[in-house]
Amino acid sequence: MDLADVVLEYEDLVSAVTRLEARREKLREHILDICREKAIDVLRIGNVELKRQASEWKLWHITSLKPYLEEKGLWDMVESVDRKVLSELLEKGFLDESELKGMYDVETRYSLHVKKD
Repeated sequence: MDLADVVLEYEDLVSAVTRLEARREKLREHILDICREKAIDVLRIGNVELKRQASEWKLWHITSLKPYLEEKGLWDMVESVDRKVLSELLEKGFLDESELKGMYDVETRYSLHVKKD
C-alpha cells in the first residue's frame, strides 16, 4: 500500500470516527434525558446493561480561590483550577472544606456505562 492510499484511508477513518462520536453524543444526551425524566439508573435490555452514574463536580471560582491558596502558599501546586489537585489537598488536610464554601458551585454530572454479557 503506497503512502497516498494510506493517507486517504486514514482520512476516511478520521471522518468516520468524527461522525460516530457525534452520533454517540446525541444518543448519550437522549438516553440521559429519558433516564432523568423516568428516574432510571439501571436499564437491562437482553444481555446489555446500561448504568447511569451521578458524580458531584465542584466548579471552582478562581477569583476567590487564587488569593486564598496564595495566602496558604499552595497556589504554585495548583497554578490553575485543577479539580483533582484541589480534591487531593482537601483529602490530605492542607485545605479546610468549610473555608472554601462559596468558592465553588456543585454540579451533578452523569456518566453512562454499558456492558454486554
